Amino acid sequence: MLLTGLESAVTVPYEFKAGSLLPNARVLGDKFMVLKNRKVATLLVVASVLLTTACSSGSSSTSSDASKDVAAEVLTHTFAWGDFTLATRIADKLKAGEAMNVVVDIQGTAIPIFGAQMRAGMIRGCDAEQARLNIECRLAGPVTTNSTSQLAELETILNGGNVDCLALQSPLPDQYVDIINKFVDAGIPVFTMNNDVPNSKRFGFYALSEQEAGAINGAQTAQLVKSRGLKIDTIAMGSGQPAGPWAQQRMAGFEEGYKSVFPDAKFFNDSKSGIPTGDNFTTKEVLDSVGPFFQAHPKVNLFFHTDQGVEGVGQIIAKNNLGGKVWTSGFNVSGPILDSIDQGNTLVTIDQGFDNQGEAPVRACVDYLAAGIAPSDPLQYLKPIVITKDGGEGLQDPATARARLEEANKQ
Repeated sequence: MLLTGLESAVTVPYEFKAGSLLPNARVLGDKFMVLKNRKVATLLVVASVLLTTACSSGSSSTSSDASKDVAAEVLTHTFAWGDFTLATRIADKLKAGEAMNVVVDIQGTAIPIFGAQMRAGMIRGCDAEQARLNIECRLAGPVTTNSTSQLAELETILNGGNVDCLALQSPLPDQYVDIINKFVDAGIPVFTMNNDVPNSKRFGFYALSEQEAGAINGAQTAQLVKSRGLKIDTIAMGSGQPAGPWAQQRMAGFEEGYKSVFPDAKFFNDSKSGIPTGDNFTTKEVLDSVGPFFQAHPKVNLFFHTDQGVEGVGQIIAKNNLGGKVWTSGFNVSGPILDSIDQGNTLVTIDQGFDNQGEAPVRACVDYLAAGIAPSDPLQYLKPIVITKDGGEGLQDPATARARLEEANKQ
């Protein structure tokens, strides 16, 4: 704005306050003053115009409605269980462009394979979503399974107000209904993975369909037994958590899938009586439990394991020179598991994608906080990754699986 030809006396808007009148001004009424000095007048006119313009054009940004720039679908959302209202503090942070704190809380950050891959997936999702939303992600949870410790930490996180979206894995299905509802009632979105909590107010769940994945493993194992002409006498099934619904579903699925190829196959036990191989899911526990089991039951020559304990079963076969006589199949992926597949001792393993499970709820948090998008169906099943020695259509071979594993472990 260019100002020219100002008179020596200029009238400008003036909010009169006692003791604030300039020396070269006189008041006309209670809202205007006349300035006799041209330079002072010019400066005050410019200031007045700029102030008036700023107040006018910026009126919307100074509105008391702190969440007016946040999408309505983010602020309130209707789910099957009822209505959700986003916490005001989170809405204020979104409007200000502040970083959203996403916490991924799991049952054991140091559980072999599981903890590292969950972290890798979380980091991958967090990095990928920076273009859509400013987020900071962190992994939380006890070192190994400890529900009391995990719940105490969740209460601390909630009360500290330092979480804007929670991704939670409970050790057992529906174990954490109350704490999830506390988070949601406080206006914090919650997604679950690995183990679902369907009777809570969670927004969505990300994992495999356990029984379907078990059936895929069973059918693929049976196909390999058939194509290679292997003689299988008796099949046993075990788990690090045999009472867990997820483990029982995998065992039931495995038997179903195997019997789709060999209807008369003999099973030592069923899905409700899985052999316990160690609460902490360690290889040593498997060596100490499955090793003696094989010695006591020499007719068992195929052992299905529901989790990373398949690594230990493979090692037992190799160390006891049982290759070509005893075999195993299971879940999860590690270097030793892939080595065992190459050796022919492990027939099938399913990489359930812990990294994918860690990544999916992070992206879901961004979907919701950035655009108010929530899954129409809370059950968001992920595709199992089936690994065999030769790979093939729809399968992975060990070399491909190693490359993927190495990439995940770089995170």
